[in-house]
Amino acid sequence: MARIRSIKPEFFTSLTIAEQPLSARLTFIGLWTYVDDNGVGQADPRLIRAAIWPLEEAPDILQRTREDLQSLQEGRLITLYEASGRPLVHINSWDEHQKVSHPRKPRFPTPNEVPQRPDLDSSDLPEDYRSTPETLQSAPEDDAPEQGAGSREQGKGIEGNPEPSASDEPSPRLDVERVCQHLAAVIEKGGGKKPRITKTWRNDIRLLLDVDDVTPDQAVAAIDWAHNDDFWQAHILSPGKLRAKYETLRRQAQVQQRKQRPVGPATAPRDMTEEEKQRALKF
Repeated sequence: MARIRSIKPEFFTSLTIAEQPLSARLTFIGLWTYVDDNGVGQADPRLIRAAIWPLEEAPDILQRTREDLQSLQEGRLITLYEASGRPLVHINSWDEHQKVSHPRKPRFPTPNEVPQRPDLDSSDLPEDYRSTPETLQSAPEDDAPEQGAGSREQGKGIEGNPEPSASDEPSPRLDVERVCQHLAAVIEKGGGKKPRITKTWRNDIRLLLDVDDVTPDQAVAAIDWAHNDDFWQAHILSPGKLRAKYETLRRQAQVQQRKQRPVGPATAPRDMTEEEKQRALKF
């Protein structure tokens, strides 16, 4: 049930808010009416879309809602996490945004009330880990956090639950590894330093394939198309960004194909083979 919330005039002059796209700003305000009196709600994009954008008929509104959540997460305005296997969203600095005189009983725990999982400590959670509201599975390898993730207090295991042994860990998925390896190779081929493939990389690619119904061939094609474009080659540098912008990349590639333009600009950073050019139009 939607709730009446207040909005301060300072919201519109906040530099942090101004850095967000207009759609994300409205989604942020809408989230205030969506979450409970504890500032927490279910992080299912379908529920959020239904609550905040019920009359919006744009075909990409669900994808835009996903992108808004990621943008707000990257801007440290919300936290996407999970508790008891359920994806949740928390409004950061909730008490500064809202003053609830008679708060109802909280339905969900806040991030501070959720114990760390025994197989995943907080130092393994870079900024874009919570960029998707779906439940993330643990990856097979215990990689260190990506550069720029920042240092955090190491999480502790849940009392009574033994640490999983290496033999219990699932084998790497070949389709996920293929897409991860391709993105890393393309980044290196374009002149950048070849990135490490981390848990976050594998989780984001898994979600792209399993949740978004993108095939490995389509994901590879999107990577090729993006890295032959002057603008997108500087932005699609992680699976999280690839997943967030996949639909935008696909639409732009279709428009470009209809106009019978080259696959990439004349100033592309590298030459594509004919096979890559054909593949880049099939996603």
